[in-house]
Amino acid sequence: MRRRTAVAFDATGTLMEATEGVGDVYARVAHAHGVDLPAWRLDDGFRRILRHAGPRGLDGEDEAARREGEVEWWFEIIRQTFQATDSTARFANFRTFARAVFDAYRAPGAWRLRPGIADLLAELRGRDTPMAVVSNFDHRLPGILEHLEIRSFFRSIEIPSRHGALKPDRALFDAAAAALGVGAEALVYVGDDPADRLHAIDALDVAVVDVHALDEAALLRKAVLGALEGPA
Repeated sequence: MRRRTAVAFDATGTLMEATEGVGDVYARVAHAHGVDLPAWRLDDGFRRILRHAGPRGLDGEDEAARREGEVEWWFEIIRQTFQATDSTARFANFRTFARAVFDAYRAPGAWRLRPGIADLLAELRGRDTPMAVVSNFDHRLPGILEHLEIRSFFRSIEIPSRHGALKPDRALFDAAAAALGVGAEALVYVGDDPADRLHAIDALDVAVVDVHALDEAALLRKAVLGALEGPA
């Protein structure tokens, strides 16, 4: 039996969720910049564009360059979303608008904790369980976790721009494990990633808790504690 002693959490859909729909945010910020489009159409356009988008946070020789690349990646997603929604829409200064959208998602109140997460983190801390975040989110994530008042629970936050790699790349999990003072085989990963990614993470000898199957806080708590206390 292998003992699991540390936990790595995904971010979006696991620790936190957006307080507004994407279309609502885009429509609100666009209105402030002189463009009026329905939120539902922007939401539909965004989802169509995102389905075909490539990875972010990988291009660049160092972390600073990769962080800048993340911004440009999002600017292009925003540009394509508005193009797909209404090709006649024009902004006086598109980059100023796109930056306002990008920054809206790191403002206080843009995100909220998912049900039960605060209690689960507190319980794990009470058990002296070391914790990290392993996410494909961008470099805004540490600040968002600060606003949510949970940043202090985690010894490390591993994201693509730090390593030039995306989950399920082993580099992110090895980095998290090293920061927690364990081997990757001691990790429990808690996430709502697509099934193929969760299978790939499991193949790294990391125990996986699939959030998709756990729609209640009590079930999530039971699954996480069970993975720590029981055989892998």
